[in-house]
Amino acid sequence: MDARLGEAIERVIEGTDPRLRALGEARARLAPAVSDALAFARGVAARLPPCIDMRPEAWDGTPMLRATFARPSDIVHVLSASEDLREFLATPDALGLETIHCIVASTRLERTVLGAAMEGDMLRQDVVQKTVSFGDFRLAGFSPSEEALRARIEEIVFEGLVIAALNAMVEGRHLQGEQLEARRRLLRARLQLLEKGGGLDATLDAGVAQHVDIAQLRTELTDNEAELARLKEGPTGLHGILELLVASLQEAESILQPQTLSLRLNAMNILAGPEEPEVSTIELFEFSTVFRNRPRRVAFLASFPRRIVVERRMDIGAALRSL
Repeated sequence: MDARLGEAIERVIEGTDPRLRALGEARARLAPAVSDALAFARGVAARLPPCIDMRPEAWDGTPMLRATFARPSDIVHVLSASEDLREFLATPDALGLETIHCIVASTRLERTVLGAAMEGDMLRQDVVQKTVSFGDFRLAGFSPSEEALRARIEEIVFEGLVIAALNAMVEGRHLQGEQLEARRRLLRARLQLLEKGGGLDATLDAGVAQHVDIAQLRTELTDNEAELARLKEGPTGLHGILELLVASLQEAESILQPQTLSLRLNAMNILAGPEEPEVSTIELFEFSTVFRNRPRRVAFLASFPRRIVVERRMDIGAALRSL
């Protein structure tokens, strides 16, 4: 096992359930799934389009910037408003760094509108169109070069796979526990009714069948409670947790579902058909997060000079008034 794979396996164990270190077979069982996750992350980083110049003065000649930001000044606003960027600039890694490379992620919003469009020689005012806009920006992966950024993206994607696997584990165990609890309540209710000689079962079934059902229900209830006990976190359940982690890691890629997205947009950010002239094509990377209630996100790689970030200035007067 190479050092990188070994380190990644340790990160998975630490990030999910450190008690798995007590299982001698844990690392060997995890190795294939973790190796696939690393290869997947490497492939994602390699497929991303090259970095774009994110300076405001590049806005007019860069279709990606024109589509993403309504005005050149919006670029400075998004950069300066980023808490993640602000935290990075306060770290030793940012010292002496004049150009910063990062991921720019956002939510793509589509809205159906009625607008004007030429259909043959006729100008129609009621054509159904889709406008595209972007919001909820997030910057990540701050690096000194594009090469370093792609290496950081590999780490981010791998971390995302681990989080997705952990989320699936927690959710799966929670749902399984809820189903078992509901089944236990049902079994207990039926058993109580049959033992009292009442209920729908007693009305429909003959006496012999009723006694058989009571014995069967008692057996099912015992098995149900044993299964609930196995779900509880404890040393005896580590093998089950390991198997669940391996399965969850193998399914994590289907949760993120990354893909390249090409959008043909006109100057009004309206999705254009293949025959429409004077449009720009932008290439985005689209992916899902582990949070089901969140829409799919899009991202591109960018670089910008540190000098354009407007850093906060302390309001001395406001600080003194708060004392």
